[in-house]
Amino acid sequence: MVNVRSIQRQANIVGWLLMIPTVVGIALFILYPVVFSLIMSFTNWKFVFYNVRFIGGGNYAWLFSAAGSQFWVSVWTSIKFTFISTSIQTVLGFFLAYTLYNMNPKAQAIYKVLIYIPVLLPAAVVSVMWTFFFEPNVGLIDVLLTNMGFKNLPLWLADENIALGSVIFVNTWQYLGVTTIIYFIAMNAISRDVLEGATIDGAGKWMILWRFILPLSWSSTSVNLLLSIMGGLKSFDLFYLFTNGTGDHGLYVVGLYIWRTAYKFKTFCRAVTMSIILSVIIAAISLSLNWLLGKTEDKIDA
Repeated sequence: MVNVRSIQRQANIVGWLLMIPTVVGIALFILYPVVFSLIMSFTNWKFVFYNVRFIGGGNYAWLFSAAGSQFWVSVWTSIKFTFISTSIQTVLGFFLAYTLYNMNPKAQAIYKVLIYIPVLLPAAVVSVMWTFFFEPNVGLIDVLLTNMGFKNLPLWLADENIALGSVIFVNTWQYLGVTTIIYFIAMNAISRDVLEGATIDGAGKWMILWRFILPLSWSSTSVNLLLSIMGGLKSFDLFYLFTNGTGDHGLYVVGLYIWRTAYKFKTFCRAVTMSIILSVIIAAISLSLNWLLGKTEDKIDA
């Protein structure tokens, strides 16, 4: 007679054993860094572990005082960058995906690759390429605009009024492929029978786009928005590479400011404090957005 309890007990033991690598990985790479950073935010830790003392909430008091105002300025810069680039990227990505969706299979195969190539490029390559394009007078953009009759062209990465817009443009160019492909996959998941039935009933392309494709791909909109916003608030590489780590010309985002605090000013305790506050901000924005998108999706389904 088969002992069911014995087999179930053995299966449970095997299951727990298989969980050990995952649990150890979470403990080492998630829990430990978080706990360590939280503890260090209450100390005077500089660059090395020497004479480290507990100072209570001094770092948090500094962060919320006038002395720490640059952190909040950099947070605001990151928020502006994030929400402007996310809005542009989401709208463009949707319409590019719809254009791709209406192409024949051979054209789709070509354009999917072309759209996604920038995503695969390292940030260093992207920054070097676009620095050349933005170069005053001799850069590709200035040469083209000059030949078209434009004069007194701005310094694309050195003018505080447009430098952030230039980086937003580059960031959109680099990551637009991700948004486009996610929407394209969602559109292909929509039943052709539904769209053909709407066409037979007299619905035009715009009606099908707004009444069927957009609502049925709303879950992809949620994914794109969350990915883009979380990525934008953590942005660092392009700003570091375009400014040589200085954050000049209105490009001082929060990730760059935290990096300079840790490795330029050698004040790790304040850097981890800012990292914790930034994590709370990202979590609050992400949860609020997820709740809002969920409410919107419920209305669409209704």
